[in-house]
Amino acid sequence: MTTPSAPFQFDEIGDWSELKLEIVEKYGSAYTKAFTGRSARALKKYYIDAFSGAGVHVSKRTGQQIEGSPARALKVSPAFDHFYFIDLNPDKTAYLKTLCQGRTDVDVITDDASLYLTGTLLPTIQYAKFNRALCLLDPYGLHLDWEVMRQAGQSKAVDMFLNFPVMDMNRNAIWTNPDRAPPGGVERMTRFWGEESWKQAAYAQSPQGDFFSKPGVVKQGNPAIVAAFRDRLKKVAGFEFVPEPLPMKNSNNAVIYYLFFASQKPVAKKIIEDIFASDR
Repeated sequence: MTTPSAPFQFDEIGDWSELKLEIVEKYGSAYTKAFTGRSARALKKYYIDAFSGAGVHVSKRTGQQIEGSPARALKVSPAFDHFYFIDLNPDKTAYLKTLCQGRTDVDVITDDASLYLTGTLLPTIQYAKFNRALCLLDPYGLHLDWEVMRQAGQSKAVDMFLNFPVMDMNRNAIWTNPDRAPPGGVERMTRFWGEESWKQAAYAQSPQGDFFSKPGVVKQGNPAIVAAFRDRLKKVAGFEFVPEPLPMKNSNNAVIYYLFFASQKPVAKKIIEDIFASDR
């Protein structure tokens, strides 16, 4: 695949994002290889990449261009039957289209990922319709609606990777004093979670406050919030298997986000647990 010149600067990504790309690529290869039986081969296999970007990034560590998730997915063998790449930025989707020229098995969509997925694409992917999908949800922070995750789980036909953006949550929604949290961030957090029950996960009651916190309310750490969301993916969205997510850390060892995986298949759980274990 040749890389044409771009009228914009590619996104720079850190080591944690490079690791995520490698994980998704490894699983994508294992995913399509699993469709080897006669009945499995009859199923249509789709790859969905929300927030796909331009298909090319620049490594912060080396300064070199590296392939993004769309370019890597297109090289998976055996191949997916169709690819859906979605991004709201028209410059990025225009560039991605140049990378996919000549491919009749690719749709590049310039749209809000949540709206397109819930209103157009995910309703067509259902277990009873004999199709399956591997879906990468990699939002730029808290820019994803819970309905996407709920529909993916209820379809019984989707394996899902999810960027759970705890750094953005802590910066813009889950503040030590909840009364001072910016309304816009709180609203986005509620849309991501699907309801205001995130507040019960993010704050615990205390008999007394301190100088920084509201009396009776104590902000919880990332593990409590992650555990509550993992439980929500299983009990509300309906995913059968949701392994412990992988914390993705920056060079200062701070967790940027957690990489969740969710599926209906026990073999998928085993594959991703082995991949996560090798990359911890």
